[in-house]
Amino acid sequence: MTGLVIQPDGWRRVEPSPSASELRDFYAAQYFQNSHGTYAQAYTNDELTHRRLLASLLVEAIAQGRGVAAGPGDALIEVGCGEGWFLAAAHEAGFAVRGLDFSADGLTRFNPQFLDHALIGDAFEGLDGLIAAGAAADAVVMEHVLEHVLDPEALLARLPRLLKPHGVVAITVPNDFSPLQLEAKALGAIDRDFWVAPPQHLNYFNAENLPRFLERMGFEVRVAYASFPIDWFLLHPGSNYVADSAAGKPAHRARMAIDLLLAERGMDRWLELSKALFACGAGRSLTVVAGVRP
Repeated sequence: MTGLVIQPDGWRRVEPSPSASELRDFYAAQYFQNSHGTYAQAYTNDELTHRRLLASLLVEAIAQGRGVAAGPGDALIEVGCGEGWFLAAAHEAGFAVRGLDFSADGLTRFNPQFLDHALIGDAFEGLDGLIAAGAAADAVVMEHVLEHVLDPEALLARLPRLLKPHGVVAITVPNDFSPLQLEAKALGAIDRDFWVAPPQHLNYFNAENLPRFLERMGFEVRVAYASFPIDWFLLHPGSNYVADSAAGKPAHRARMAIDLLLAERGMDRWLELSKALFACGAGRSLTVVAGVRP
């Protein structure tokens, strides 16, 4: 029987975990193709605009974490590049980009121009190959990767060997077992830990334990922000998308509309609000930009 075991930093891990071959088969044959997670076969114009804006927000956070915007010669590696939305934003910002992913399906469908800049296969093997080849990056990005891998510690331990001096890592994970989720369950608004979803997600982090985990792994947090707290909608019966799946799409559209309005005020202002959400433990996903601790 599968369960969750709390780790020393406070995050949770699925045990027993699937085998490496089972995960490889799942991601190669099902993940993108069957619209697991946040991926889909097609997107509306608003959804495309929203994804590009979220990618631009991360570019802004990386610039703040580095203390400088991308310039000539700056390189970025994205582990788990998915459909390529962030690769496109980073390339537009001035980075020379490379991507790694288990599957080429997402890139092929939405950003095929980056296929020549991508390594397809196991993330650990890809990183080891880049390290052996002497690759060096000013930023290494992992959006929604740590929750999927069998050994997040081993993955993080590789990143400093890829970073140039003063380089940064940017890590995004879902905000799981958050105070709001736990309160929604305590109030009876939800009847289960709906965010627990193996084999897609094997590791579960929140705003309290993610910084502790990164600090134990030798990083220092420079920027921390959260995405729109769609879980707030669980506390209203008219928008509770867990109790009523038909409320899911309207909740998603509302989230996008609010984010699009916030982005009109400027990425710097939107990022400041997103930092406050992280500080309050809110937000559906969490992003930390960190450097290697001296």
